[in-house]
Amino acid sequence: MKGSILLAVGLGSALGGLSRFYADTFLLSFVWANTYTSLFLINMLGSFLIGLFLIRSQTIDDDSAKIHWHFWGVGFCGGFTTFASFVFLLFEGLTNASALDSGIYATFSVLGGMLALVTGLIVGQKLLAKS
Repeated sequence: MKGSILLAVGLGSALGGLSRFYADTFLLSFVWANTYTSLFLINMLGSFLIGLFLIRSQTIDDDSAKIHWHFWGVGFCGGFTTFASFVFLLFEGLTNASALDSGIYATFSVLGGMLALVTGLIVGQKLLAKS
């Protein structure tokens, strides 16, 4: 089981990282987004998806729930979202821009991520209730 969980996290992370790269490229090239906006939107989507995947994995009673959670929740969302870029942009903002702007960005990112997670949980529960 440990080997299959490790494989699930690795494959999910690879898929999440590729998805993040293409989402970031799309947002920066074809939409009005700048680096901060792109990272914010990707992290909000990832937080929402974590909520959905958590609800989904709790509805499965066998060992496949662990694989599902580790692939989608830990692997994919872990590879899709990025804390390192978030911290780098905060540092860059503090050193090159204003502390107020960086503080606002950090606050909205953390609170927005929590709100997106809760929204994903609620949507996941409602979808589960319909099925």
